[in-house]
Amino acid sequence: MSDAGDATAARAARTALVAAAREFNAGRYFEAHEALEEALEDVPDDCWRLFLGLIQVAVGYHKVTQELWTGAARMLEIGLAKLASEPDGARGVALGALRARAGSDLELLRAGRFDQRGFAASPPRLVLRPAFARPTRKPG
Repeated sequence: MSDAGDATAARAARTALVAAAREFNAGRYFEAHEALEEALEDVPDDCWRLFLGLIQVAVGYHKVTQELWTGAARMLEIGLAKLASEPDGARGVALGALRARAGSDLELLRAGRFDQRGFAASPPRLVLRPAFARPTRKPG
């Protein structure tokens, strides 16, 4: 792929991640999954595992909202397995926090102790770091 093609693919990945984070953070997990899935053909190959893991985590949380506990646990489990090898900050995604939250929710689901009210009061977040850090000015 050319440099221009790489840049276009990187922009497509970032655009999809921003759209997915917006939906995910609004509690629209199915729509978050769709935003990522629609972009799969256009993102760089090195994003596939990240995107698939995020798609599966979003679907897991969608299943939580439907009280489909077994399916939710399964999707969180396979999504987390894909995200395990991705570094925190991959493509600007704060994966450490997402993995910790999804892992905790997975354990609660497995133990039959998932707190739906607590989930609604404090839902998981898909946090993106700024695409470009702004340079800081030195005083003086």
